Amino acid sequence: MKPVSFRIDCIPPKSTHQASLRIMKRRDGSQFVGKMETSKGAQVKRDLISLLAEHQPAEPFAGPVRLVIGWAYPWRKSEPKRNRVSGQRWCSTRPDCDNLAKMVIDCMTRLAFWGDDSQVAWLDFGKWWADRPGIIVEIRELEEGGNDS
Repeated sequence: MKPVSFRIDCIPPKSTHQASLRIMKRRDGSQFVGKMETSKGAQVKRDLISLLAEHQPAEPFAGPVRLVIGWAYPWRKSEPKRNRVSGQRWCSTRPDCDNLAKMVIDCMTRLAFWGDDSQVAWLDFGKWWADRPGIIVEIRELEEGGNDS
């Protein structure tokens, strides 16, 4: 299948998959970890689905895929100008890359970019502060034999 590559010009969310998880109680009083549909995390998930929907491939990827995601945040107001001259700077603050990636992968699975999120065999995720904020996504099928680079 032909590789898919796109950029969404937006301010990437800082809320993650875990933001929608809460400790809840059943009627019998026992506790469990559940998702609240009214939470900030659930709203971000709905927003991501609407942003990603227009980039959905005509047919889902069938085999193992390599997924590259870039999260470009707008500069913080407190960022010194000397740090802005390069146009971007790595972001090492929260939220964690793995939590952000999980939310995007879940949204892409729901939109049928692939059949199951277990097909993501290779994941690259980066986050940085930048002049041009947005979300960058590249997806391509991996060749059997593992000689992709």
